[in-house]
Amino acid sequence: MNIFSFNPRPKNSTTGDIESKYNNRGYAEPATAEQVRKLLGREDLPEMLRQIREDGREDVKEKLPYICPHYSVFRNNHRSQADIIPEAFTFRTCIDIDDLQMVSQAINRAKEVNADEMSDWQGMVEYIDLSARKKCHIWIRIPVGKTIEEAQRDFCKEIDVPFDESCITPERYIYMTGDTVYMSDNWLKPLTDEEIEERREAFLQRGLDVDGRPLKKPAKETVSGEKLLIEFSKVRTEMIPANKRTRYIFDECMREAGLQSRDFTDEGGRHNAVKSVLSVGADKLLSESEFTGVLHSIMGSYSQSDDIRRLISDYYMKYNDPTQKLTQFQRRVFAQSRRMSANVETASVSNAADGGTEKTVCNLVYGDTATLSEIYSSPFPPSLSPTLPKLVKAVTSPTPVDMKPTVAQGMFPALGAYPRDLKCLYIDNQYRELRMNCLTIGGTGNGKDSSLKQPLKHITANMVKRDAVNRQRLKEFNEQYNSTKQTKDKPKRPADLIIQKVGSDITQARLAQLMDDSQGATLYTQMNEFDQWFGVEGCKPGTNCTFKNLKLADDEDNPFGQERAGAQSVNYQGPLNINWNSSTTPNKAQLYFRNAMNDGPISRLCLATTPDRGIGAPIPKHGNYGEKYDEALMPFIENLEKATGEIDCKQARKLVERLKEELDEFSILTQDEVLDNLGHRALVHAFRKACLIYVANGMKWEKAIEGFCRWSLHYDLWLKMHFFGDQIRNADRQIQTSHRGPRNLLEMLPEEFTLQDLIDVRLQNSLKEDGARNQLSQWKSRKYILQMTDDRYKKA
Repeated sequence: MNIFSFNPRPKNSTTGDIESKYNNRGYAEPATAEQVRKLLGREDLPEMLRQIREDGREDVKEKLPYICPHYSVFRNNHRSQADIIPEAFTFRTCIDIDDLQMVSQAINRAKEVNADEMSDWQGMVEYIDLSARKKCHIWIRIPVGKTIEEAQRDFCKEIDVPFDESCITPERYIYMTGDTVYMSDNWLKPLTDEEIEERREAFLQRGLDVDGRPLKKPAKETVSGEKLLIEFSKVRTEMIPANKRTRYIFDECMREAGLQSRDFTDEGGRHNAVKSVLSVGADKLLSESEFTGVLHSIMGSYSQSDDIRRLISDYYMKYNDPTQKLTQFQRRVFAQSRRMSANVETASVSNAADGGTEKTVCNLVYGDTATLSEIYSSPFPPSLSPTLPKLVKAVTSPTPVDMKPTVAQGMFPALGAYPRDLKCLYIDNQYRELRMNCLTIGGTGNGKDSSLKQPLKHITANMVKRDAVNRQRLKEFNEQYNSTKQTKDKPKRPADLIIQKVGSDITQARLAQLMDDSQGATLYTQMNEFDQWFGVEGCKPGTNCTFKNLKLADDEDNPFGQERAGAQSVNYQGPLNINWNSSTTPNKAQLYFRNAMNDGPISRLCLATTPDRGIGAPIPKHGNYGEKYDEALMPFIENLEKATGEIDCKQARKLVERLKEELDEFSILTQDEVLDNLGHRALVHAFRKACLIYVANGMKWEKAIEGFCRWSLHYDLWLKMHFFGDQIRNADRQIQTSHRGPRNLLEMLPEEFTLQDLIDVRLQNSLKEDGARNQLSQWKSRKYILQMTDDRYKKA
């Protein structure tokens, strides 16, 4: 497998001169890992370095071999931007430290961040060598989704060295000296096909090509022609799910073209319908990934056909010109769509090869990267990042793209039932068990249960097999017990009748018996409707239920059980270990919890939701939940089954500390007590998920856990604020409030302001006047503001 493009510059055996083609700086041929090792071990390199460093022979430097870090192949071995092959991107880059005084610092800091478990750059530094003039080259793996420039800029900031903009050109080369300072095991190690696909998809999600450069019109001839076009279109068909803004744009273009929804599903007209809606301007107003997302919501499986994928990719490549003026119709639709775009962040990317032409790409607010202001001001919950932990990626792999967040949030209760007596050290120095639940709130017919049905079925398959054996043993015991007339001869109940997956119609007495039998194992139940939980509580829906058992199920070592006088009565006192999934509609959820808004059950819930697809939307298509799916899940489940005892996952604790600090800062800026109160237990939920993934990985941490758990935390909190925020505020303060998320009060003040200005802003946001001075004190201590006079402040 080719690793880099290189120019070995060998000597001619006859004349001793450099062969002409290798002397050409525009020449670079593919190199394997073995060729690179031989290149760095060449016997003539030390002597060439001596001549450069000691004798000042600058001409010798030109004879050194060089490697192109960014691409393993150029078309016709011609090292130029025009002959770049995007599919040959190496996902590596090289930092050039050109200041001799900073070389030592750069090397030491690079090694530190490479070894730091909590650094974003852990394991990313692959090779460090000294240049011909004893300056420094640091080769790094580019993080998923970052471009060459972003990776270099962020890494330089991390190690506190200047960023050199001249080092980011995609066709650049680096002279190799073999004077190695550091070499990791990953140096020259190729990425797997799965890792390459993940990185390419992350670029495509941003509207970039598979090598991180802006998409542009293709040359007349491409590397692999029609086949390559089809393969890329397959990747692009599931990019950004339809939302209010993108669906509005599509609908307006559809009306402009004189089309109706059925034109996109009727056989014989589909192809021309797609072409027509593109022709009136959909390609100017929607990125390709957004267009395919809306089309998928209208056409369903038809949008996945090779014919449609080829049409879309071909159209965007050939006819989408970002410099072309918008028509009056397109300008009107664009202006109106911006009023719906609170959930969209805009990024400008430039292509140096195209003269710096700017192109605007729109992405959903991703919960792993967006600011909290962006997340909570959005009318939609934060989107799931394309970069997922291996466990989450495996579980959600067959799930339709718009349902992946639902499954990613709802998969944990079943997985958390596998470990036995496992406890994880939390940031308060107390241990937390993997107690998990997920309540999916969504409209009728939006797939609340169907999206999770197959994943949960396959996750619990091992559990169900063991339960079947014990259910048979229990049946035999009951038959023997009932058939024995004499009390003294009746058999004793077996002590190891562990049945973990229980029915949704379970009563309190049955639950107590199962807890007694479980010997510390966690039970799991899946309820199609949340009102079935009232049977566990021993009350009826609509009554003033306190949800005592729901709260006990989330708390460690809380007493649960019952005592009866009869010899054969159920007697159990101990913790309530039960994980559960359930679902309900928004109005029922608010009805069920209306009398317990500030009693704790809502903070103990972990929420998910399903997208509203609109009227007439096609049924989403799932992938194959077959043997390969089970094989992918099995290693994770086996690791969970083996886990027991007390563990200290330091990465998970540091993660929660960082998330708490971020949430605290936002709560102080917004002064939103509801968010602050709900955040305490939401952090515990995120911690438990991080620990579960860590355990499922065989006690190994992966960087994607952090981004995923940040998304999960704010996805959960966004939904709680959306469905219950105003009800909790009203329950606390008995005042009328508007439906809104938390607001950064500092942003609502002028650059210079007084105490009275802050009081006015607090009153406008239904906050008490007497908290203003304390708020100013907090802002000052965190250096958000500067105090100019006794009663005048300035934003820092």
